[in-house]
Amino acid sequence: MKYLKVALFMFNLLIWFAGCTVLVMGAWLLLEPSKGHLLNLFVPDVTPHETIHLVAYSLLGLGITVLTVGFCGCRAAFHGNQCILAIYMSMLIALIVTELVTAAVGGLMIFRVLSGLEKRLGERLSDHYGYNSSSDISFSRSLDFAQYKFNCCGIHSDEDYNDTAWWKYIQETRGKRQQVPLTCCVLNIEPENAGSPISVVSRVFHRNDDEPWVHPQPKDELSCQIPDPEGHANYRHKEGCLNKIITWLQVESFTLVFLAMAMAGIQTFGIITSAFLCRTLRDMDID
Repeated sequence: MKYLKVALFMFNLLIWFAGCTVLVMGAWLLLEPSKGHLLNLFVPDVTPHETIHLVAYSLLGLGITVLTVGFCGCRAAFHGNQCILAIYMSMLIALIVTELVTAAVGGLMIFRVLSGLEKRLGERLSDHYGYNSSSDISFSRSLDFAQYKFNCCGIHSDEDYNDTAWWKYIQETRGKRQQVPLTCCVLNIEPENAGSPISVVSRVFHRNDDEPWVHPQPKDELSCQIPDPEGHANYRHKEGCLNKIITWLQVESFTLVFLAMAMAGIQTFGIITSAFLCRTLRDMDID
């Protein structure tokens, strides 16, 4: 029985570690909400940060629940009480079912979101990108962030902006020969460190809300806007953003699903160990 208690305690340490990991992920999403801009490209009917806040608070709630279950498991391991073990196993079963259902629903939602995404993004870029009264400012800001983060331009390529509502507005009202938004240009500030821990801590504690994709500073704006492909070759991003944002969503989703499955696996071993410990205690009472 001693070894069963030790094994159960070790499983609960793993559960605690998983709960802390989920808490950190939820807190990180709240501190670094720029991912909301990317999610807004997939979910057009909400403001950029509504979805990311929903995910973050869900992760925080799940993390607290997992930590609570782990605490009950530690008590069950120390006291070896059948009643506590039964409650602990019931909590684990409920938690496993919740995690598996959440993973399944999440996978279905991702499938639905990706279905027809290419057409939706193309239409939104053509008709609603821009910063005038008739534009979708939220979508425009989100696409600018994607172009900044992934060093891409448009949905398929930089040519997507030709003859769009944004392009016509620029030519008619400002008289500019601007071919692409400035976030399509090679910028002075590289995006690699935009989401790094140092960058996030700086924004949180020093109230540094600088968003380079809102006021982009190209290395050479004139060269970036040259229509000739050879002229803007080293100053404009040519690759489209579609594949990159899809890959980003798939990686983020896989990470969450993998974490949920890993926790479910650990909790399953906890149930098995608890069941053996409970049976051992019952046999000792009978004897």
